[in-house]
Amino acid sequence: MKKTALLLLAVVFSCFFVSAETKQPEQAAKPAAAAPAKQLQWAKYPVFMATWEKAYEYCENLEENGFKDWRLPTIDELRSIVQKCPETATGGKCAISDKNGKLSLNDYDKQDCRGCRRGGFDLPGNGWFWSASQVTGTDNFWVISFKNTRVSHGKRAVPYNAYCVR
Repeated sequence: MKKTALLLLAVVFSCFFVSAETKQPEQAAKPAAAAPAKQLQWAKYPVFMATWEKAYEYCENLEENGFKDWRLPTIDELRSIVQKCPETATGGKCAISDKNGKLSLNDYDKQDCRGCRRGGFDLPGNGWFWSASQVTGTDNFWVISFKNTRVSHGKRAVPYNAYCVR
């Protein structure tokens, strides 16, 4: 009886090992999920009333908390910190987005991007803030209002505020 049980176990284990060796690539275990995306770090203070070039240059040259890799945020990154305004928060009605390739004036709907009276941001500030996202086919860049979360576009020579991000 013991010999039969041992023989049966040997057959089962040999089938298991043969099966494991001949497993097809599509049956292989899936890799672990990627680590979550790095959280954005925002500069402590914005630069006030700067043209787009000055804001861009300021962020590129900023050294803060031992970091030198600061830059202007994209319009998507600015929209990711909108609070209490689902229309202009990430994934809202406002179509303007780098990720979705919607940066032209044809994608812009003033009604959908008008913001919310009670909307706000995780960061302090008031007025319009530059993004690094250029309006397709123009010399303008997308901006967002920290007063009411409205998304719009601004001429690069007009001074607005800017937060740097890394």
